[in-house]
Amino acid sequence: MASGEMSEGGKKKSSGIGGLLFYMVPVVAVAAMLIFGGLFLRDYMEYKAAGDEYADLAADYIRGGDADEANAVAGNADGAAGESVGVKSLPYPSLQIDYDALLNTNADFACVLYIPVLELRYPVVYSSDNVDYLHKTFEGKQNFAGTIFYDCLSPHDFRAKNTFFFGHNMKNGSMFGTLKKLEKEPGLCASNPYIYVYTKGHVRKYRIFSFYETTDGSATYDDFEGTDGYDQYVKRCLSKSTLAIDEHTIDFAKRPALLTLSTCIGRSGGNQRFVVHAALEGAYNITGECRP
Repeated sequence: MASGEMSEGGKKKSSGIGGLLFYMVPVVAVAAMLIFGGLFLRDYMEYKAAGDEYADLAADYIRGGDADEANAVAGNADGAAGESVGVKSLPYPSLQIDYDALLNTNADFACVLYIPVLELRYPVVYSSDNVDYLHKTFEGKQNFAGTIFYDCLSPHDFRAKNTFFFGHNMKNGSMFGTLKKLEKEPGLCASNPYIYVYTKGHVRKYRIFSFYETTDGSATYDDFEGTDGYDQYVKRCLSKSTLAIDEHTIDFAKRPALLTLSTCIGRSGGNQRFVVHAALEGAYNITGECRP
């Protein structure tokens, strides 16, 4: 009997291809749901594992630093965290950080990065090759959230005129997943334009002056030398920026050291990047006195 003919019972038989599709479509749909559901669950578990780890680190070793905190309790003169000797107006938020415990957890520990307006607070590690911490957490666990890391080409201890930190743009807002909010919500930076970097006994305070989208390998990542190189680099950053600042907000004639935060944006594996530039406004010891 030819396809499409009436059967003896008077009902029309389905064609061969049509019948196959009739059964295959729901099977494929169910398979797709299982596959994508599995991927979603995998991603969720990865996010949760990384989130839990960093939440535990913050709870155990990095305390304080509420976003609205303008002044804090000073530590004692030798920089021991948490040993307050009185109240003193400070130019940075007070974080109680157990540096020794963080260093014992990871020998590559470099500093703690804090951006109050983004509620971003993470330990930063030194990278040996800018690859080792792409998918490894601070505690050394394999996870695509990775760790915020200090550029392997930047001299340690912020001796470079431009120090780079790299971190993933995580969908759940972890790592550098909130940096883009500076561009999407201009009022954030206007309300609090500061980035703080804490090392044992010292705090560096940076003021954000530029952020924009660029590409991996652009001039943003180039080194510069001398005063002319510095001036040209800053001028390029300001010209690309979506942040408008008064030209006298930062005294670039003094050529303060720069801090650049970089993260990926756009499709996974692409070369689109979002960067935030900040200039050093002050470097302080733990008591809040300006370092020479």
